[in-house]
Amino acid sequence: MGGTVDEGPVAATRDAFAYLELLAREAPAAHFDEPLRHVPPAPGTDATAEGDGATSDRARQLAREIQGKFERQQRRDMGSTALLDVAREFLASHGVDELLRLTCRRARTLLSLDIAYLCLYDQKTDSHVVKAVDGHSSDLTPGFVVPPGAGLANPATRRAAPVWSQDYLADTRINHSASIDEVVRAEGLRAIIAVPLGGNGTHFGVLYAGHRTVRHFSPEEVALLGTLSEMAAAALENAGLLDELRAETTARATEAVRVGEELRSVRRLAEAQAALMERTLDGSSLPQLLAAAGDLLGGSVLLADAAGRTVVGHGAAEAQPAPEAFTAAALAARATDAPVESAPGVWIAPVRGADDRLGHLVLHRAEPPTSEDAGLLRLCGQAVALLVRPGAVTEETVLREELAEALLIGGEWIGQRLLAHGRTVGLDFTAPFVVVAARPVAGLTDRALAWAAAYTRDNGGLRVRIDDHLVLLLPGDDPAEAARTVEAFARGMGSPATVGAAGPVTEGPGALPAMYDRSVRALGTLTALGATGKAASAQQLGPVMTLLSHERDVDGFIRATIGPVLEFDARRSADLAVTLEAYYAAAGSPTRAARRLYLHPNTVSRRLERITELLGPQWQDLTAGLDIQLALRLHRTRESLAPCPDSADR
Repeated sequence: MGGTVDEGPVAATRDAFAYLELLAREAPAAHFDEPLRHVPPAPGTDATAEGDGATSDRARQLAREIQGKFERQQRRDMGSTALLDVAREFLASHGVDELLRLTCRRARTLLSLDIAYLCLYDQKTDSHVVKAVDGHSSDLTPGFVVPPGAGLANPATRRAAPVWSQDYLADTRINHSASIDEVVRAEGLRAIIAVPLGGNGTHFGVLYAGHRTVRHFSPEEVALLGTLSEMAAAALENAGLLDELRAETTARATEAVRVGEELRSVRRLAEAQAALMERTLDGSSLPQLLAAAGDLLGGSVLLADAAGRTVVGHGAAEAQPAPEAFTAAALAARATDAPVESAPGVWIAPVRGADDRLGHLVLHRAEPPTSEDAGLLRLCGQAVALLVRPGAVTEETVLREELAEALLIGGEWIGQRLLAHGRTVGLDFTAPFVVVAARPVAGLTDRALAWAAAYTRDNGGLRVRIDDHLVLLLPGDDPAEAARTVEAFARGMGSPATVGAAGPVTEGPGALPAMYDRSVRALGTLTALGATGKAASAQQLGPVMTLLSHERDVDGFIRATIGPVLEFDARRSADLAVTLEAYYAAAGSPTRAARRLYLHPNTVSRRLERITELLGPQWQDLTAGLDIQLALRLHRTRESLAPCPDSADR
């Protein structure tokens, strides 16, 4: 018996196969309405039959769900592939800055967003600072500081999970900040997502991504961006460690280079010392030794005396510096034990060795000496000292110590001994000498002792250390000029000093102790006046020294000021001192002075002429007049306080 086929189930089966065919072709979702439009209803059936229509709708719904899953899986696969590419890029990256820029670019492209920027956490300011931006169009640049506690960074960091808003400016759940809102408004952003960066319990910063339209971030997109942030955090941590390793490696390499250079320098100095000592011991002459020194230093080397005159030289003759410049450079070189430039291309270095007066090495070279060259110059100086005056240290030192002791002791018996010792070390006590007492402001440091020794040696004098000051015995007849010069040199050598001077001494070494006392009193007077770091002679201080010095020599001041007048009065009973007092009381008028003394004016005039013969014409100067008046007052006061002869007899 022939039967009829039920077209309802057949049509439903046909629709199901059609949907399966669409799924197999991976057709887009819009094509899933096609089977219902193109398949005609079965003959003799109602096209709107409820059962068949429901079956077709269910088949279409299932097909769409399956197709949606396929699309999501495809997006996940594409995201995984993209993350794999990012991992390769991270592994190939070489620096933190490059990683930051790459992370922003990938965050923007993975989710097809308009902008991405990355902030790192600054622990000092407790804020996030923008370090990299991709896709921006406003003033959002690296260096922008995200205010703490505002925006999406705080909740994202607190939750350690992504936080987003589909419309940032309109979102009332966010703690808004004016500066952040201004940037968001300038960029035209609506949707923003913030993902924390961190690892192993450490917070690095926050990765932001934004879109310029309202957008809902799907769970897949949030997860994708979260995975990217984890990869970026790991890469940044590794890059930081790698940068530290590179920095440490670079530092070690630099240190190795420095140590190698020092070793080469030490080796060169040792070889130079051996070569110079070999030349010294095998009988080489001084010109040959200086020639070897010039070869080592890449220039020409001369030996100059204390005055800068060339003793012996090597190579072409070069112009010597001016005497003043040479002296200043020589003093500085002895004080610092380092080469000092005295003229362009001319460097002075002391010869340290047997005799303090051996002189100086003069190096002519365009380039300044390096520290290694300074060491070579010292070695050359030692070799020159050994070659010129071997074994003279002990003799010279002893003689100078004996002269220092003689200056302190004094006495008539020491005179001939001083003369003999002075001639031995180049001193001539028959010529005028001045005595200078200098107290360094910083105390008797090695620098002060060095410049004092160098100054006296180069100027033909003698240096003595006494208590807290230095005594310089120098040739010359102007103590004021000597004091100023010594003070200037001390200041130039970095050791300022207060300086008092006295002299000149012309009657031999027996007068040195007394003149030394005057220089010390001048030094004490300057100290009492608060003139630290200044210089003056005893003559310049005059009566002030008598009043302020620690040891007041009133008798010496009276003798030095009006001594000839008092001696003349004692021999002739001429009353010259009385006439002087009347003259000053009469304001310098001989006529009024004569009325005070009940004498004829001519008598007063003759007495004043005699005073001029005894004291010199300068006695009428203003400064000398003040000294004379003070001396007269002191003399009169002392005379009035002396006991009468009759009362003494009783």
